[in-house]
Amino acid sequence: MKNAQPSRRELQILSKICEGLTAKEIGGELFISQGTVETHKRNLLLKLNARNTVDLAVRAVRDGIC
Repeated sequence: MKNAQPSRRELQILSKICEGLTAKEIGGELFISQGTVETHKRNLLLKLNARNTVDLAVRAVRDGIC
């Protein structure tokens, strides 16, 4: 899944991650379950080749996504 483009929803979630929100908070704001947020986050980790959530946020900021 490397080099795949994040979906619109994944970018929404990534933006919330960059704001420092938890999966539970993101789910509440976007009206989706915490599990769905975690699934999107897992997909983002693969697509952006990040090791963890912090690395994901750093890469997003570096690449101008957030």
